Amino acid sequence: AATFTGYSNTTTEATMTPEYLFPHHIVLGYIALWTLAEIVAARIWPIRQSCKKISLLHCIVAFIVSSVWLIRWIWFDGEGDEVSEIGGFDTELHNFALPGTFEHHVVSLSMAYFVVDLPFAVCFHRTFIVHHLICIVAFAAIQGYWKYIPEYTPFHMDFMAWSTTPTSPTEYKHKFLRFLNKSAEETDSASNVPLQLLMGGVNGVFNLWMAELGGVFFHINRAFQNTDMELPSRGLFLFMFTFTRCFIWPTYLFHLFRSATESDATHFHRVSMVLETGLFFTNLHFLYKNVAPIWKSGRLIPNKPKGFHRRWLDKHPNWKRVAGLFLGKEKISMSPNSPDSSISDTVPVEATDPLVDHALKKEN
Repeated sequence: AATFTGYSNTTTEATMTPEYLFPHHIVLGYIALWTLAEIVAARIWPIRQSCKKISLLHCIVAFIVSSVWLIRWIWFDGEGDEVSEIGGFDTELHNFALPGTFEHHVVSLSMAYFVVDLPFAVCFHRTFIVHHLICIVAFAAIQGYWKYIPEYTPFHMDFMAWSTTPTSPTEYKHKFLRFLNKSAEETDSASNVPLQLLMGGVNGVFNLWMAELGGVFFHINRAFQNTDMELPSRGLFLFMFTFTRCFIWPTYLFHLFRSATESDATHFHRVSMVLETGLFFTNLHFLYKNVAPIWKSGRLIPNKPKGFHRRWLDKHPNWKRVAGLFLGKEKISMSPNSPDSSISDTVPVEATDPLVDHALKKEN
């Protein structure tokens, strides 16, 4: 495992901001990759549908790579590409990490996706403009891009200029330079130039995993729309999305708030707390948009005709037994005298609530 020395949580900054070996090629490479994917998808499907296909692709890829990274991180007890000092989960969330590592690629992969998808959000899904902007800003902060913000603004942050920032191992720096095809002379001349580190990469990867855990079930539900499995997939999506946003996410926020309010907290701790809180509220808003129509109509899929849910459960006794664990028999059984019992399963959905239709079509 790579280690660093001289780490401290103080925020004393150097008087002069040095130049750094900044791995811009990683983010730019993923931006080019996602752009190509969008172009290919747009040539196969209509533009709105192609956006959904790329959203699904990002969700699957991001969930898989973040899961693999977290399993590796947990398996090795927090040791990997980050700082060697382990001081509990709060400290690990804001560790420094080396560039060009698996952690860096996971963060860059998603930042690039949100950059490429932002114009589509502006054109087709404006609800997600704030969500995408927060994600881009947060991933940029992790990779040190906030150093390019004007210094007179409150958003400027150059954690590489802090006098207590660790230095990367010389052998890793040379390895990184060789990867960039630098000659021996260029490598020697760059030996004294700091290698741009990441800060809070664990925070970013864990957040990505947590968000996409709910997103996976959203896309599963979308895949089963207008099929016989739409009802259970909808219930599973709402359960997992509620579980991640109302249980896992608040627990995670507690650690961020605690680390940001400690006496040795840095500006980065406070930045991550604010951004994470904003992202949390955008997800709660999305959850509300999906739950409100259910609360209003009393049906899991509000734009289905009355009686649809009970008839479906009558045809699927195993699912009916599962529903019976949460709902009373009178709620899930079709009454023989009910006028709804004569409604055909194929009745078209007419005059549905526009808010309901709009909420069900939104992307995570």
